[in-house]
Amino acid sequence: MLFDFTLSQVASLLGLAQPSRDVRCTGISTDTRQIQPGDLYVALRGEHFNGNDFAAPALAAGAVAVLLDEVPGVEPDGPMLVCDDALLAYGLIAGWQRDAFAGPIVAITGSAGKTTTKQLMAKVLEQQFTTWMTQGNLNNHIGVPKTLLALQSEHEAAVVELGASGPGEIRYTACLVKPVVGIITNASAAHLEGFGSLAGVVQTKGELIDCVDAEGIVVLNADDPAFDQWRARAGHKQVITFGLSATADLYAEDLQARVDGSDFTVCCRGQSWSQPVQLAFPGRHNIANALAVFAAALGLGMSPAIVAKGLEAAAPVAGRMKTLVGEGGARIIDDSYNANPASIRAAIDVISLAPCAWLVLGDMAELGEGAEQAHSDMGRYAKQQGVSALVATGPLSRATVTAFGEQGYWLPDRDAVVAFIKQKMPDQATILIKGSRSAGMDQVVRALQLHSGE
Repeated sequence: MLFDFTLSQVASLLGLAQPSRDVRCTGISTDTRQIQPGDLYVALRGEHFNGNDFAAPALAAGAVAVLLDEVPGVEPDGPMLVCDDALLAYGLIAGWQRDAFAGPIVAITGSAGKTTTKQLMAKVLEQQFTTWMTQGNLNNHIGVPKTLLALQSEHEAAVVELGASGPGEIRYTACLVKPVVGIITNASAAHLEGFGSLAGVVQTKGELIDCVDAEGIVVLNADDPAFDQWRARAGHKQVITFGLSATADLYAEDLQARVDGSDFTVCCRGQSWSQPVQLAFPGRHNIANALAVFAAALGLGMSPAIVAKGLEAAAPVAGRMKTLVGEGGARIIDDSYNANPASIRAAIDVISLAPCAWLVLGDMAELGEGAEQAHSDMGRYAKQQGVSALVATGPLSRATVTAFGEQGYWLPDRDAVVAFIKQKMPDQATILIKGSRSAGMDQVVRALQLHSGE
């Protein structure tokens, strides 16, 4: 937390009656297992639990007060506030915390690339600021408030990732964040079960624009089909564009793509400078992510050389294009964190640069009625791009293998995939592994990695 506060201040913020006994709080917790002495415990609900039932254990663990939206059968013996909706109250408290933060906050959303862009943005900001960023995948209506509440007095800048599974979620979280800079990486057919259509995705990602400070900066992908719609939505706000062609404000020249990274030169339309960058993240899509960060950082007044230094200091993390060593000298590219059609196409473009390219896929989830067609399209695209072999598991991925044709192999489960690859994989092959979280392809990565402790 940025500051200590009293329970009576929380009551005033939420429009509640003052507590019978006031106490000073030094933090916020929603999990009795992680409570620190002095915390205010906020009782959230989940599919299989009701946080109100844990009020007494929270107080026993060191919480000085509890915020509930339902009084349990045995009333907790300690300072208490009762509201209509603890989740909304949690967000309001997080917004209060954000208002006390004086440094720049960059918010990032998009169908693909937002986590890598977050990592790149944080590494760039770290060159000049003590920076906080979203940890892991805490990018939803609970994770974003948690990120804001974790800001400390030593932090000078922050990067907040915003995800969504349906309309309105980004509007909610972005309006809590109140970013000085908002980045939209792209919009594609992901989570269509929640959004209904690509148009729904575009509309929802655009909610970030509405919540960027009036004097702030909106960073948009000039190559995305939704660009014109987003640009119009930004109105009179300052817009900086990025893309792989010279029509964007920030664009790349002299692209040299490798399986383990990319070299390129950043140019700024109307400016005489250019800045070479060596990026440890492979693929044109990651060059676009780096350009988005470059645009945001320039908008915050950072120099091109400092931005490049930050980009070059960044390295892939597990599940997102991280290169590992496998048996027989194989190179394993762990891109297993998640998948949608756009990100698999980008992965295929990367793996196709290798002379012996194996693509290992699990099902893509949440694609709605077009799921089978989307999986077929991925198989055809992999074949067109020259992928040597495709190995897949999952009911939908049968269509991927069928479309790929010769050298396509469908297997019933992850264990069979691992056994097949260990038996059939040529020495010195490059293997890229990807699938939605529900496919659990990270388990395949661990089984194939030569040193499991890496």
